[in-house]
Amino acid sequence: MKRSHTSGLPPAVVWLVVAGALCGAAGLGGSGSAWADGKAVDASYSFREILLPPGTPSVALRTDETAMLWNPAGLAMSKAYYVGYSWKGVYLKDDKQVGAHFLLTKARGFGVGVARDNYSEHVKTTTIFTLAPHVVDNFALGFTGRWKGGFNFDCGAMARAGDRVTVGFVGRNLREKKDVRRYLEGGIAVTAMRHKLSFFFDVINEESPWRDALAYGGGFTARLEYGIYVGASYFYDGDGNKIFRTSLSFLSGINVLSGEYSISTDDWRTIGGRFASYSQ
Repeated sequence: MKRSHTSGLPPAVVWLVVAGALCGAAGLGGSGSAWADGKAVDASYSFREILLPPGTPSVALRTDETAMLWNPAGLAMSKAYYVGYSWKGVYLKDDKQVGAHFLLTKARGFGVGVARDNYSEHVKTTTIFTLAPHVVDNFALGFTGRWKGGFNFDCGAMARAGDRVTVGFVGRNLREKKDVRRYLEGGIAVTAMRHKLSFFFDVINEESPWRDALAYGGGFTARLEYGIYVGASYFYDGDGNKIFRTSLSFLSGINVLSGEYSISTDDWRTIGGRFASYSQ
């Protein structure tokens, strides 16, 4: 039976309240000395990891609520309403950096949310909104605005060629600001078996006072039996380090539970999780 646009929202809103309680329990108030000094993670590709919700690391494959931060144009390609909570921690020995995201999106291109992080000595909250209109059926543009002690924004585009090929592009932190980290990212995804197997390749250019490097890599995502999805990827960070990532997701009814783990050759480790509900 097809669900109405509103039938899934009440439990989703309750879910979001529960996610808020989980965020408080996650202990975002603490921060190691490495983060206070602003040195340990700044010069690493791993800094980007904490900015983005977990999942398939491609700007061409995000069409759920996480598209708000990965590629806002992806929201226009979705026919579902999503509400989700995600959490990600980046670790080096005894030091950690933690971020959490609460995102609520409407089908066909609108989303609002908040993110919390401990990049510095104090927890900071970012308010987020996204608009993603369709230009034509298979092409969309997206805009995400973010307030975190100041305003910055991302712009993205996504195009599909039939059911097999998707291309995405996004520019992050496009407003000129002192000490800004600007990322220009592009990706292509090819579906080998519809709804079952996709391959992707992405390129990430970072320009900042800490890094000026071109990263690239790719991987796959596959659907197994019983609503289980798996993925793996390999990236080169532009500074001689390699990042290996694996992910696992479970789909049950209108709920999605997923987790990811990554490790880099400069000893950073990332652990992330996401729980979301959707309605069509």
